[in-house]
Amino acid sequence: MAQRRTEPYIWVTWLTKLLAGESGCEWSAWFRAHHTKYDKLPADFDLARWTIEHNELVSARREQLLDEGHTVYVEEENAFKRIGKTGIVVSGKPDLLAMRDGVGFVEDCKTGRPRTSDQLQVLVYMLLLPIGNPRCANVSLSGRVVYQTSSVDVPPTGLDEAFRGRFVDLVRRVGGDSPLPKAPAWSECRWCDIGPADCLYRVSEPPESIEAETDLF
Repeated sequence: MAQRRTEPYIWVTWLTKLLAGESGCEWSAWFRAHHTKYDKLPADFDLARWTIEHNELVSARREQLLDEGHTVYVEEENAFKRIGKTGIVVSGKPDLLAMRDGVGFVEDCKTGRPRTSDQLQVLVYMLLLPIGNPRCANVSLSGRVVYQTSSVDVPPTGLDEAFRGRFVDLVRRVGGDSPLPKAPAWSECRWCDIGPADCLYRVSEPPESIEAETDLF
């Protein structure tokens, strides 16, 4: 049974798909931010395979960066927890932080197809990771999304006032007391682990395809 958190807690990836417009259900992020130990539905993907492929990609990228002379920090070494003046907590865990000669890179490794939210995730890491982090002091920080056959640079120019404003506004809404709007649809609900016990409007079946003949074309 779902338990109410004492303070709102937000994991970075709960925000980035909303920021990118790849998800429209703000309520699911709000629910996770305010509740824990809810009855989760089984994941609809091969977690074991993803874990193996992701770990292999992170390991290979780490070796590349070490060969280039970087100092490299991996996953748990990069975990952060930032507590805002509102009491809202935002946490994340970049895959890699690489540094050399006063220049640093925050990198996240992805095994799926490229998405805009991947770059926004790295931008959020670039925004929050340096706060209170002595490793990032006096370091010029950029970002990169690393895929299995390509990579995408995420320049610090993306951390402009418009992005910061959108991020802060979403954090405050997701971490706020008032529940946010639901967007029940198969395209949303099929990837959501919040079950019908907590979401009465959950869509559990894909819509029927409607076919009809026409003389229009």
